[in-house]
Formats: sequence, C-alpha cells, structure tokens
Amino acid sequence: MLNVMVIGGATIDVIASIETEDIECMTMTNATNSFLMLEQGKKVEASRIDTQIGGGATNAAVAMSRLGATVSALLKLGNDMDADRVLQRLEAEKISTDYVKKVASEQTGKSIIISSHDKNAGVFVHRGANTTLSLEDLTPEIFAGIDLVYVSTLSSTSADAFPDIVKRAKAAGAFVACNPGIRQIRNKKEQVLHALQHVDLVAINKEEATAFAEGLSCPQGSALPSSEEAPKLIKNGLGEKDAKVSLSFFGNRILNTGCQYVVVTNGSEGAYLLSSEEIVFVPSVPVAVESTIGAGDAFNSTLAFAMATNKGPEKSLKMAAINGASVASMLDTQGGLLNQDEMIKRLKQVEAQGTQRAQKFSFTPSIC
Repeated sequence: MLNVMVIGGATIDVIASIETEDIECMTMTNATNSFLMLEQGKKVEASRIDTQIGGGATNAAVAMSRLGATVSALLKLGNDMDADRVLQRLEAEKISTDYVKKVASEQTGKSIIISSHDKNAGVFVHRGANTTLSLEDLTPEIFAGIDLVYVSTLSSTSADAFPDIVKRAKAAGAFVACNPGIRQIRNKKEQVLHALQHVDLVAINKEEATAFAEGLSCPQGSALPSSEEAPKLIKNGLGEKDAKVSLSFFGNRILNTGCQYVVVTNGSEGAYLLSSEEIVFVPSVPVAVESTIGAGDAFNSTLAFAMATNKGPEKSLKMAAINGASVASMLDTQGGLLNQDEMIKRLKQVEAQGTQRAQKFSFTPSIC
C-alpha cells in the first residue's frame, strides 16, 4: 500500500450558485479575461448556498485516500470551529491528522466561491493559517516510511518552506510531486525552479506554465509546429502572440532542472505529460460541468498517485482525467472523488469507448 504525505492548505468553501440571468458576465474582446459583475448595494439571489471542506492539500489527501493510499496530512488550521470541521472530514476519510496543527492567532482558511455562467467560478479567499507553515513544522520523522510526498500550492510566507520540503522529501527516498500556484510561480519563480531538482512530477495548468515560460529566450529563426491536427498547446505553444515558446522548449527548460515529468493541463481540452522522451496528450473526459473548483486538485493528485504506483504515463493521465471530470460534475471539491472500485469501472468504460486515445509526440526541445 502506498504511504502518502500531503502538505499544503485547507479551507472552508462557501459556494454561492447564481443563475446565469441573475448575474452579468463580461468577456473582453481582445483578451481571454471574463468578469462576473455584481451591482453595488444590490442583493443577488442565489439558487443555493453550500458550505464544504476544500483546499488543495485537503482535496488531494481525500482523493488519494479514496484510491487506496495510506495518507497523512501536514496542515495549519486556526483554533476555531472551522478547524474542527476540517479535522472531522479528514478523520472520516481515514487520513492521519498527527501533523495537523492549530494556530491560535489565525483563522482557518476560507473561500467564498461565486459559481455562475460557465461555472468557472470567481473566488474570494482568506488564507489565514495556511500562510504559517514553517521549517519548524518539518520534524525529522515526518517523511519516514513515506512513498509519495504531494505538495499543493503554498500561500504567502508558507511558500518559503517549499525548497526545504521537497529537498527533505527527496532525501528520504519519496516520489515527490508538487503543484505550485500562479502567485508562487510569479513571486518566487527562481526559488521554485531551483527546488525542482528535488521534484519528480510538477503539475501545473496552462496559465501557470505560461508564467513559468515568461522571459525564456528562444533560438533565432525557430518556429512553432503548424500541424492543424495537433492538440492546441503543441500547435500554438505558450505565451503571448509576440513572445510564444513551444511546449517542447518550455518542457526542456523545466526538465533540465532535474525533475522527471511535467504535466500541463489545458482545461476542457486535455492534459500534456512531458518527459525527456516524449509528450503524451490525453483529451479530457466530457462532462456537464457544475464547478471547475477542485477539478485541478483531483487531476494532479490522481496523476501523482498513479505515477507513483507505476501505472505509466498514458494510464495515469486517463485516471487523472476521469477523476477531474467526476469532480467537475459536482458542486463541491470532494463529492465527486472516486474510490478504487469506481475508478477501475470508469477506466474500463473509457478504454472500451476509445474516446480518450492518447497522442504521443517526439520531444524537440530545439524548437521554440
């Protein structure tokens, strides 16, 4: 059985579902940004309001516990009733809370989620105790006997502990996976890049990959692949129109840090797993989306679990896509997470349907 340590954040998620006709959405003509608009001073009717347990590390811990791993969590919570709710959920999911600590001076993290239109929700977040992770929390025994260490997005000053976390985890012999967030990448890019020498799998979305790619210099005269049949990120690369880099060139730069695998998810299109040998693309699983919040956590943690248990890139990507889609079909971040039996059943269905066929591309790092 796989022994897992999950490190990162926990939140209480308050989810307000707003009908499309009750809230305005504005999409910029010349950009990809969209905005949900609230009228000042007006009460907006919600079709429902739910309170759930969330947070990147908590979601990942539940995902891997349901898949059959023995999971422990290192989290920081406030000394409040919300902390007790988080602890109750972890214990109900058979996740060890021996390394969960309460901080009297902080609140448990909380998110207010506005879900409407395409269900790509707007989020108000108070990180609270999630910002207080420090080297003092990394006690010598924390990685003993651990096979997989999964580090979710770290908030504010907690991100300063990231290099030591992955270094100690790798030194203890664990498979190390991480999901650095967009703020962590933009504010501490060099720190994160240097620490990736101790990471086996880095899991990021297209926006996070683009933030990593900003400032990369490319060989003169290089061109992106032009095949119309290629998946979007193979065909179009990353970055703005006048500063694009190919997925291969970007992957080469990240893999040269010393990590083994990079996965880049691109929303409803699918995901790309890069290694030194190839790029494997698997399309997403079609689903009626209720909320995109938590789908990335489900995908990334399932992929880490599958790769750490030697499922191989193609099968691991399919398992991750299945769990991500299952979560996206639910309003909260954990209700859709599958157990072992459900995953096996859905994987057989996907393979029988043949809709999630993997595409493989040679790795050409010289092309920018």
